[in-house]
Parts: sequence; C-alpha cells; structure tokens
Amino acid sequence: MCYVVIAGGPNKDLSRILPRIIASEKIICADSGADALLPYNIVPDVVWGDMDSIHSDTRAFLENNKVSNRVFPVEKDMTDSELCLRSVPKDKKILFVTSLLGRLDHVMSNLLLTMRLKEEGYDIVTTDGNTWVFPLSGKTRFVVPDDLSRTENTCSLIPLGNGAISVDTFGMKYSLSDRDLLPGSSLTVSNEFDMTEKEHGLDMIDGTMLVIVTEKV
Repeated sequence: MCYVVIAGGPNKDLSRILPRIIASEKIICADSGADALLPYNIVPDVVWGDMDSIHSDTRAFLENNKVSNRVFPVEKDMTDSELCLRSVPKDKKILFVTSLLGRLDHVMSNLLLTMRLKEEGYDIVTTDGNTWVFPLSGKTRFVVPDDLSRTENTCSLIPLGNGAISVDTFGMKYSLSDRDLLPGSSLTVSNEFDMTEKEHGLDMIDGTMLVIVTEKV
C-alpha cells in the first residue's frame, strides 16, 4: 500500500491506475488534483492548497463528502504539490500522479522535485497514468516492474546532476556495461526490453538519474 498524491494539470489518465488509487492507504490531492477524481466518484482523504483553481462541481462533491482541506495562501514558498508530498511520512511509499504533458515549467519542476525527495530519503514514483518516472540516487539496483517491462514499451535513462556512474543494464535490447552517463546525452533514450530475459533494469554505483518507462497506448 502507498500514499497517492494527485496534482493538478491536464492529460492525466487515471483509468489506467484506478486499482492502485483505490487500494492506496491515503489519497491526498493538491488543489485541482481533486478534479481528476470526480468522474470516478473517488473521495480523497484530504485536499491541500490555496483552492484557487478547483472546479465548482468538485468543491461541492468534497463538501458533500465532508473531505477535510488545508487552505494555504496563493503566495507561498512551495507549490501545492510539494506541500502535499512533504506531508507524507518518509516510511510510506508515494505514488505521485501529475501531468507530464502540461506546462513545461510545472513538469520540469515536479520531476526535479521527485529527484530531490528521493535524495532526501522518500520512496516516490511519478506517473500520469501512461508514463512512469522512477528517480534513482546513489548505489542502486533497479528492476523495472513486470507489468511495465513489455515489448511495446520504451525505457529511457536520464542522468541528472553530475551524472550516473558505472551503469550496467540487464534485460535491455541495447546494453550498457560500466558506462558513465552525463546529463544532456541522448545515448540512453528509447531503449527496448529484451523479452527473452526475466528481469529488466540496471545497476548504478553512484549518481542520480530518472528511469522513464512509457507505455504504448
């Protein structure tokens, strides 16, 4: 079980992740993130934010279901999403549902935020329902979940910061062996899974990166 944090923004496909949301321990919405739950009549546990962009129908739905909310000023030092994410205890897994096709500044900020939270000790995965982003930090062995490592899906490794040190991949069509990856390189974009192998992933000695798995719709 995990905590689900849902941010605002367009192009989130919750239909693909409904079982995960329903089975979660707690659902926290960042302001208009609650709008995404309304079509499924899913009641969040709490809504955080300045409540400046939430739809009136959603507001009525939340009030009818007596959902608690924490209201913050519009002008503040953190986004609603960061407030929500930092409210989760570090011993809980986080599924962060957010737009990956909306405003570029919001998308980049949220992805870098998940990387920072990973470095701080949070266990977090980001998705819009179609693309999955796994932040990795330090010495890591990462195995792509079985339900994502399918023939039609792609997997990209995006190094951040000072890069990723001594990366070995396994179960991938294009393999790496003891390879240092630097930010800005397109070498590890759009790899494919070798379905003759049982596991798919990588080992990394040190560094930071985002593993991005995109499902074919």
